[in-house]
Amino acid sequence: MCKDAVKIIFKSVAVAKILYVSPAWWGFATISDKQRLESFIRRALRLGFYASGGPAVADLVANLDDTLFASVLANDSHVLHNLLPGRNDCSYSLRPRRHDRVLPIRCDNRNFFDRHLFKDMY
Repeated sequence: MCKDAVKIIFKSVAVAKILYVSPAWWGFATISDKQRLESFIRRALRLGFYASGGPAVADLVANLDDTLFASVLANDSHVLHNLLPGRNDCSYSLRPRRHDRVLPIRCDNRNFFDRHLFKDMY
């Protein structure tokens, strides 16, 4: 097989298995789990299965999470939409946020919605 075909197959099989339901398990993965995934990608890069300069696993998961969160916010009939907290009706002229939702009292970084509700909060 040509190298481009091998890279396409690796991305569509191996990387897809890594990213499968990653919003659910990424918060529960330990640092050593994430390092093992990164070493798997580095090994695939070394063997010529993964494109050089391709994104790291953390970047792939972050992009996938952002896409899912944006689609849940935008679509009222999304199956996960009812898990979001209520809208925040604030009349103050504050800096724009990524969302218009009420922030929960406690933040659990393992929870997908908590991770994204508190993302970029500084």
